[in-house]
Amino acid sequence: MAFEYLDGLRDELTAALTRYPGSLLVFTPQTGGSTTEDPIQIQLEGDDMERLREMSVQVQAALRGTPGASDVRDNLGSARQDVKFLPNREALDFYQIGQDDLAYQMRFAMTDDEVGKFPLGGTEEDMEIRMGMAWPSRRGLPGGPTQLAEVALIRPFKPNGETVSIFSILNPVVAEAPLSITHQGGRRAVTVLAKTENRTVSEILSDLEPQLQKMQADWPLGYAYHFGGEAESAAETYSSAGKMFVVAIFLVFALLALQFGSFTQPFIIMLSLPFAMIGTFGGFFLAWIPFSFPAMIGIISLVGIVVNDAIVMIETMNTHRRHGLSVRESAARGAADRLRPILSTTITTVVGLIPLSLSNPMWMPLCNAIIFGLISATLISQLVVPCLYLLMTPERGASAP
Repeated sequence: MAFEYLDGLRDELTAALTRYPGSLLVFTPQTGGSTTEDPIQIQLEGDDMERLREMSVQVQAALRGTPGASDVRDNLGSARQDVKFLPNREALDFYQIGQDDLAYQMRFAMTDDEVGKFPLGGTEEDMEIRMGMAWPSRRGLPGGPTQLAEVALIRPFKPNGETVSIFSILNPVVAEAPLSITHQGGRRAVTVLAKTENRTVSEILSDLEPQLQKMQADWPLGYAYHFGGEAESAAETYSSAGKMFVVAIFLVFALLALQFGSFTQPFIIMLSLPFAMIGTFGGFFLAWIPFSFPAMIGIISLVGIVVNDAIVMIETMNTHRRHGLSVRESAARGAADRLRPILSTTITTVVGLIPLSLSNPMWMPLCNAIIFGLISATLISQLVVPCLYLLMTPERGASAP
């Protein structure tokens, strides 16, 4: 289970990487989630990329100061050194070179163009024929120059056919540029990324939200932030899973009501579910297991598993009632008669799931959700179900199928 070793491994490797300035180490453990994206993603939107970079630095500083956030960074990465060529308008006028003509010549020198196609016949697509200038750094491959010394070899043509030095009409400027530029809704965007450590995403974002609102008040008009990524998709996924959980409870209750011919006894049986939830969430909390979508699937599966013990117990109690025993005697004997079968079923189920839980981290949340919930529901139901049967079943006229 990779997440168990994550904290210690991060501390050791981070200390080792201090000797390499600019390096960044990001851990992505397998927790059984539906995606490996960072759980915390804050998208900053605006028009100016430099301003967005400054905002990203502010948000990263605030996020690093928030307990539970780790591996804080953005999707821009380290800026690279780019060379921009700005036209010298006076020199262009002096040499009578138009900007459009210069742009065409520079594009031809810096890139390669398609000049034709070679038909291959049949169903295969025609082969493109591209032509461009040969640059030593490209080693015969198409493309523009990769070194500033090669750019100096470019000599644009004047209208009379003479050539001039590229640096006599263009001024090179060295500037930093991001490795990638992303857009969101037609606007430029920068995403601040982070992972969680011993805290949930909601807890971290709730602490960070006041600081983000204070920052946004100082940002220019048109710049904003919103939360996205795994936190957003997980909310949608858990919402749909929650609806399926409610549907599963309703269907099980409806079937039990038809089987027992009443609403009281199905209600007693369905009360086993809260005990299972207590065991599942308590076990995940004590074991420091991240809650993920497979764990939600395990909880939904518990709806059809934990009620089985209560069903056989209630059915046994009803059988004793039909044989003329009192409600108290039926509850006591029913619980005693079904104790060994219920414990045997629970133990065999748990023992069967343990190897699967330990074999693959992807199955671990689902299996542990069932294991913790089943153990909790079995132990508590042995006490609660007989008591509720005694309290909610009338001494006479008890319904018994």
